[in-house]
Amino acid sequence: MELHRQQCQKCNSYNMRNLLVRVPSKPQAVFVRCAECNEFVARYKLSDYYHHGKGAESYMRSHGSGAADSGRRILKEFSKVVGDAEKEFAEVMEQFKKEGKAE
Repeated sequence: MELHRQQCQKCNSYNMRNLLVRVPSKPQAVFVRCAECNEFVARYKLSDYYHHGKGAESYMRSHGSGAADSGRRILKEFSKVVGDAEKEFAEVMEQFKKEGKAE
């Protein structure tokens, strides 16, 4: 695993803001802006977005799930995503601590 903290190339700040963009039928994108100098820092396109604490409805909306999809299947998938995301986040934070990069 390789860990990286996003840094502004203009002012060297680690203080970032993520701007999520949803356009129907296109992958979601995150634009990263420096919170100190407002410089554009990066863009990511997402294939599997999960926002912790937002619930299943937000998850379904971000993945384009519709009324024709099975609610049981979507909730099962959502529960797995929540568990996986929490586990991965804990692993990433542990790795940041080991490397002395935790805030």
